Amino acid sequence: MLSNNNTSLTEENPINNTTFEPRYYFSDGENWSPKLWNNKLWYIIAEANVSFNKDIFWKVVERWTNEVHLVIPPIERVEIMSDIENEAYQESIHDELSANINPVRSIKRKLIPKRKNKDEELEELVEYYMDEYSNENRVIYTPIISNSKEHSQENIPFYYPKVFSFSYVYREYNNDSDMDCQSQISIEIIPLQTVQFTDKMKYAFRQLFKKLYKWCQNTSMGYEKRVHHDLLIPKELYKETYQRLKNKYATDLVRNWTEKTDPAKFVFEDIAIASWLISLWELERIEQKSSKLQSFIDLGCGNGLLTFLLSSEGYTGVGIDLRKRKIWDKFIEKGANLIEEAVQPNLITYPDTDWIIGNHADELVPWIPIIASKSSSFTKLMVIPCCFYSLSGSKYTFPNQVITSGKYKAYQEYIQDIINKCGFITEIDWLRIPSTKNVVLVGRKRRVNDFKGK
Repeated sequence: MLSNNNTSLTEENPINNTTFEPRYYFSDGENWSPKLWNNKLWYIIAEANVSFNKDIFWKVVERWTNEVHLVIPPIERVEIMSDIENEAYQESIHDELSANINPVRSIKRKLIPKRKNKDEELEELVEYYMDEYSNENRVIYTPIISNSKEHSQENIPFYYPKVFSFSYVYREYNNDSDMDCQSQISIEIIPLQTVQFTDKMKYAFRQLFKKLYKWCQNTSMGYEKRVHHDLLIPKELYKETYQRLKNKYATDLVRNWTEKTDPAKFVFEDIAIASWLISLWELERIEQKSSKLQSFIDLGCGNGLLTFLLSSEGYTGVGIDLRKRKIWDKFIEKGANLIEEAVQPNLITYPDTDWIIGNHADELVPWIPIIASKSSSFTKLMVIPCCFYSLSGSKYTFPNQVITSGKYKAYQEYIQDIINKCGFITEIDWLRIPSTKNVVLVGRKRRVNDFKGK
């Protein structure tokens, strides 16, 4: 926390009578107290308590990403040069594992000024970071200065903050309720070596912070929750299961990860998915008054981690993938059943299996409802759609489909239609993973007389 030059401003919002009481921390750099995050030192220059939730924050950030002129008036428009989504899970076990966190989304954009004959265009990197379990959400803005120029105030256009990077941060300390949650927003910066807070810079950051608050607060007045977690599983049951599995497996898995892929993505994300499944299966056993653990087939199991976690918790199952991974040997030594083989989805069935799983199983996802329906009258399914594939194995091109809410939503509808046609009643939930591909489709109930099995 910056310790000196603390100014406070109280402002009443006429729309909802909430009080905006920002705390600003501007310094000449001598007495700053930086915070280490992602292996870089960040300085808090503004913070305030808020009552809106993180979905509101991201809704405003997303609009500002595409309509930057609403935030920086000298900008005429923004040109999106690239937009990459990463399935990265933001969580660490110990401090030594917390560096090099990957963003869940990286956007490269060009800021086009209104005065084209006077002001230079500026390329900028915008990165989204989400951490479900430390309840921190962050968007980072970094100007891209050409290699031939020094990263200094003189080479940054007048309309842009004179910093190496700046960030809007949302921290939620109690998210049990959508209203009156104990949360904070802040602005953090990585300063340039020569940075000094002139009156103009102080004014600019105050205006940015005031806009962030007002936009979020006003957006919350007409807000309808976009994602409803915990539709199939009580939140507390899931979190208790997740914490238990994380404490039991995460440290060893991350430290001994032999794949070239990032363990921060796969370990925590698959622990979250395993926790969700184990919680669902526990409720199923209670409903059926059974103590027998469910059996499963994990089709397109990839690195085999989900199969390993479920097997380690006592569930009998097999992970199948076209290609063996290096880390399989470690999992097999510890009891996981992983098989390298090509699957012919139009021919296979698993009549003795309770659940067929498709965790980002790519080409197999649209086939899993069909395989489950043919396997037995009690076989159930769970799929997490990711890449867009059709039953033919080629990329799905959305034929005869009206796309109103994005391609991912349209692809969910395509898979849901297959599930329904196979006689299942589709249930939907949203996994607690910081990824845009977090929808899980479940088929565990069947319509009467719809079973087509052998």
